Amino acid sequence: MVNISGAQPHVLRITIAVACILTVFLFFDPIGFASNSVAQLSPGRTTTVTHVVLFQYKADTDTDSINEANLRFLALKESCVSPNSQHAYIRSITGGRDHSQENQQHGHTHGFVVQFESTDDRNYYVEQDPAHKSFKKLIEPIVEKVTVVDYTNGVF
Repeated sequence: MVNISGAQPHVLRITIAVACILTVFLFFDPIGFASNSVAQLSPGRTTTVTHVVLFQYKADTDTDSINEANLRFLALKESCVSPNSQHAYIRSITGGRDHSQENQQHGHTHGFVVQFESTDDRNYYVEQDPAHKSFKKLIEPIVEKVTVVDYTNGVF
C-alpha cells in the first residue's frame, strides 16, 4: 500500500484527476484511438471502398435521357443485390451535376460516389452484377467518356 499521509493536497488532486482521465480513455475511448489502431493492425479486416465515377455525356444527348441515366445510377443502390445474401450490398450512392470553378473537369459533367463495404463487394459490382451490367449497356449510347477511381481511405 502507498503511504500518502505526507503528500501535498494539490498533488493528490492532480494524481486522482490523471487516474480518472486515463480510466475514461481506457474504458470509453472517446477519441477513437484504440479502435483506429486495432483496425489498422487487424489483417483481413474489411475496409470501405470508395468508387468515384465521372461521366461526360455526348453533346447531342437530351436532358431527359441524362436525367433518366442519373436516376438509374442512383437506383443501383437498391437494385444491386448480393447473390449470397439476396440483400442490397452498396452502402451508399451520391451524385450530381458538376459545378466546380476550377476548370479541371476535362469534359466530365456528372459525378457519383459509391461506397462498398469491401473489395469483394466492389469486385462483384464491377465484374458480375447483372444490374450494373444492364446499366452500363443502357448508358453506352449516350456517354462520351467515363472515368473511374477506386480507393480505400487512408491507403496510399
